[in-house]
Amino acid sequence: MTLIIPVLLMSFLLIPIASSEALQVIPKGYQQQGTDNEESVSDTKLSEQELKANFKLALTEYRSKLRTYWPDAEISSKTRLILYSDNYQEKQAIDFKANEIQITMPSIRKGKNYDYRTMQDNLFKTVRSLLAMDLNTAIGKDPINTKMEQLSGIRYAQDLGSLGKDLILSELFQDERPTIKTVERMAKKLTKSAYIRYPAVASLKLAFAFNNRTTYIVPLPEKRIRMKAKRYKPFIYEYAKSYNLPPSLVFAIIHAESSFNPLARSQIPAFGLMQIVPHTAGKDATHLLFKKQQVLSPNYLYNPKKNVQIGAAYVHILYYRYLKNIRDSNTRLYCAIAAYNAGLSSVMRTLTGQSKINKATSSINRMSSNDVLRKLIRQMPSAETREYVNKVLSLQKTYGQL
Repeated sequence: MTLIIPVLLMSFLLIPIASSEALQVIPKGYQQQGTDNEESVSDTKLSEQELKANFKLALTEYRSKLRTYWPDAEISSKTRLILYSDNYQEKQAIDFKANEIQITMPSIRKGKNYDYRTMQDNLFKTVRSLLAMDLNTAIGKDPINTKMEQLSGIRYAQDLGSLGKDLILSELFQDERPTIKTVERMAKKLTKSAYIRYPAVASLKLAFAFNNRTTYIVPLPEKRIRMKAKRYKPFIYEYAKSYNLPPSLVFAIIHAESSFNPLARSQIPAFGLMQIVPHTAGKDATHLLFKKQQVLSPNYLYNPKKNVQIGAAYVHILYYRYLKNIRDSNTRLYCAIAAYNAGLSSVMRTLTGQSKINKATSSINRMSSNDVLRKLIRQMPSAETREYVNKVLSLQKTYGQL
């Protein structure tokens, strides 16, 4: 028996027609094979309240310091990696979703005019530094990570292993460990395509006089995200196969969650490529993997390979365990995708008014799959979730042939 997983491309207002990509049924008595990660996993022993309190304290402390220099006090998020210079005068952002680097630096003048040549030289140096930065370095440069480590004793580099030496933008290079000259050539190439983003205010002169800063936009190659996906393809395929999932679904969830930003972090907080919340998805997945629930540290979840293993295991749990009594495979897929983003109770409540799965299942089985999808993309409480379901289904087609 096979379950049919639809691969779809649609607008947010249309209900798709299911197409075919097979998702194998887990045989009765199926048990997950052992994992080579078991010995390297360490439970943080932190309660959900402690982890959230540590994160909130680190966040508040850092943003308070930032506001002295940057009123918006932006920090890293799911799709944006934000770094500041040591003196907080320069802001560096890798926007994985917009596919660009954004550098805001002090404006330099020669008399009454801007000294663009010097600013472009500074831009090149910053871009070169970002291109040469690996995951370990980026984690260490984030004061929130450092503060959480101080508060809880979590070591943020211990679980990255060799992947910690991967460059943040490694997909821009053919070699995993490019030479200094190769990095410089790429930095020069990208810098040549940079342009200035001017403030959207009535008076540009007033804006520059007030901020005295210039923002450069450095576009990244159009195929960068697909190139990153190919870098991660071996272990994405490995874990998709382990948990009887189509690889295209795992790729789509990663893209929708983080745009393939390995250092993604939300304010929940959730961590890594598949945005794992330690005390929900993380605990469920570790119970499947290691036969006991564990609270995984952020550093464990910043490891791209381990993050995908945990995320794929959790999708498996949603589809094959929690939603197993939903008969229609399309309906079950829609519910699993929505639940990955918003939680099972929210999905059940939206579809039936009942938050408990066992009470909601019979009502869901009386609905057509299109009716279920229509409700999810029109009636879920969160606009993010309504868009998320459609986005993941659409992205499945994009990654179907990777």
